[in-house]
Amino acid sequence: MQASSTVYQLKNRLERTRYYMGGYWVFLATAADTGGRFSLIEANLRQGMEPPAHVHTYEDESFQLLEGEIEFIADGKPYLLKAGEFLHLPIGVHHTFKVLSPTAVVLIHLVPAGLEAMFLELSQPATELDYPPAPAGPPPAEWLARVAQLQQKFGIRHMDNRQIKAQ
Repeated sequence: MQASSTVYQLKNRLERTRYYMGGYWVFLATAADTGGRFSLIEANLRQGMEPPAHVHTYEDESFQLLEGEIEFIADGKPYLLKAGEFLHLPIGVHHTFKVLSPTAVVLIHLVPAGLEAMFLELSQPATELDYPPAPAGPPPAEWLARVAQLQQKFGIRHMDNRQIKAQ
């Protein structure tokens, strides 16, 4: 991790927005912006498109829920987040979540930065700051194979990729 001595400001959100997992994610700050110290993503999530349970082996992950309701399961214990609430998951915690409202908006804070590169690689550039059409079916096998490769590279473990519902 290198020190960041440059002030960073994001002005054009659309340039940093990608379609991912049935929603749209705004990459507010990446490793390149923060000298690797952290990344910050605004994830606009759709109910039913959540990731399967998994473990991060390289970073802590924190969530600030801005809109909606999400239930997290962390190391087998439920945590209900409502708008305005915060949850921190240290490295190594087995977790998943379920969007309880039709949609949710959450800030995802990753320390150190780096995992956002996996999300960027697996996502598509957005054409607007809105949800893409709902996925018509499961992701293609080639995309799931790429997910598995990237999970190894980025230290994501214990995820059953057969449960992924959208790319």
